Amino acid sequence: MATRKKTGLGLFPKLLLGVIVPILIAFLIIGGLIFYSWDLGTFRFTSIKDMGSESLRELTATALHESKTSLDKLGEKVIREKAIDVAKQMEIYIKLHPKKKWEDLLKDPWLKEIAVQKVGETGYTAVHDTNAINYFHVNPKIVGMDLHQLSEKLPAFWKILEASLKGPAHGYYDWKDADGKIRPKYMYLSPVQDTNLIVAATTYIDEFSKPSKAIEAKMNLIEARYLEEYENRTKIFLIVILGVLIILLVRIFFFARSVVKPILYLSEVADKISLGELDTPVRVEAKGEVAVLAESIERMQASVKAAIERLQKRRETRA
Repeated sequence: MATRKKTGLGLFPKLLLGVIVPILIAFLIIGGLIFYSWDLGTFRFTSIKDMGSESLRELTATALHESKTSLDKLGEKVIREKAIDVAKQMEIYIKLHPKKKWEDLLKDPWLKEIAVQKVGETGYTAVHDTNAINYFHVNPKIVGMDLHQLSEKLPAFWKILEASLKGPAHGYYDWKDADGKIRPKYMYLSPVQDTNLIVAATTYIDEFSKPSKAIEAKMNLIEARYLEEYENRTKIFLIVILGVLIILLVRIFFFARSVVKPILYLSEVADKISLGELDTPVRVEAKGEVAVLAESIERMQASVKAAIERLQKRRETRA
């Protein structure tokens, strides 16, 4: 009796591995492209997920930056026009009172009302001369002060004010609130024509960019909703992919078995024929190459059977 040779891994597991492994690798690659980013030194691959969120963040940052910049520019314009407007009002008032002494004019409450006006929500205008002596200010303690005293305490503020002693000047400087919070202020200084007076208009620039904070809140809300929706869609996508993968694997399993089963059957038939069971039926409903193999085994069975019959007849004739 012939013994079967060990063939190692069978056709069925080979067929399963040969089909399933590439499919699993393909799914892993697709999943990696969609959900994961890789940073390999100088090379960075961004996943579709991160690409979408990064694009949204860049769009948000760009929109906020542009809106804040535009609002800051608008604030600068308002402050500048206020300084020029107050300087013009003072010029007109002084020209309308040519007989008033300069000392009396600087004490005039009407001129003070013109000189100190509100700018924005918390800002104001103030007036000093080309020697940096203040004459009009919202804070009475500042009136009469030599502003040179602020050069060391507030260097950024003094740099702008010092430039105004020679002509129009403007710029930003940091100012500490009563609560200790430091916020940037913008100041524009405009000279009063035909006098040595200079009008300074200043306020916190973020008073004008407050709408950008509302825009930022809305953009953050949109981003949060986008990420939440993306997560929900991702879960649905994963469920669908997992379902497809399971169906595909089951289909591959049964397909592989449908291919291997008739081959194993034909192998058993061939073994029986080799052992002399020539009447073993060959019942295979498969098509294609497996059907051709079944027909070949049937022909071999018939040939072997005919050869044995001829051999028996010869023996009977000799006897």
